[in-house]
Amino acid sequence: MFWRSVVGKLAITILLLVSFVLFILTILLLEFFENFHIQEAEKAMMQTATKISMLVEQHDEKDVIMETTERVKNPVSRVAIVFDDGTTWSSNSINDKLQELNVTWLLQDEEIENAISNRESLKKQTTIPETELEVMIVLYPIENNSGTVLIYQTLDVIDQTKAETTKLIFVAAGIAIVLTTVFAFFLSTRITAPLIKMREAAFDLTRGEFHTKVPILTHDEIGEL
Repeated sequence: MFWRSVVGKLAITILLLVSFVLFILTILLLEFFENFHIQEAEKAMMQTATKISMLVEQHDEKDVIMETTERVKNPVSRVAIVFDDGTTWSSNSINDKLQELNVTWLLQDEEIENAISNRESLKKQTTIPETELEVMIVLYPIENNSGTVLIYQTLDVIDQTKAETTKLIFVAAGIAIVLTTVFAFFLSTRITAPLIKMREAAFDLTRGEFHTKVPILTHDEIGEL
């Protein structure tokens, strides 16, 4: 039976070892890319918030600020600007889930409220109250006490990117397993072929065929044997 032969046992051992290593590597890669995509998204959002804060600082016309903000922001995100006079403006978003939200939920968050009061920047992931919508939020204070810029977007974009990355990783792992299977059988056959010849020669000797010769297929320890 193949699975009880030396070839089968050696091939299975190699496959199990490689599969275990690929399993651990896949988990680590998925964790790494998930954190990487989140960090990149937060970095891009913070850069946008910085640009908008400079815009608010340099211009007094709110119409210009709103129009420019709509141009520089990511279409899937939404921007909220809290001006120094206490008024609040929210941009549009192609994400219907964000478009339906009232910006007041942001200002009711204790951590965000403290960051605005202390004029501190903030990066946060949270679930919107009374919904299952998960969002990323960045907050950046405007210089000269001119207000605060908040940008938020759902994690749907990150999840989509994560799904594509996961698919690529699994495809690569599948290709690696197939190649490993071919290599394992090739290596097992190369190692066990001389042993099979020696076994056949031993059977010939037991039948009295003393002129049997075993060809030397390799020049390693098995070949010397």
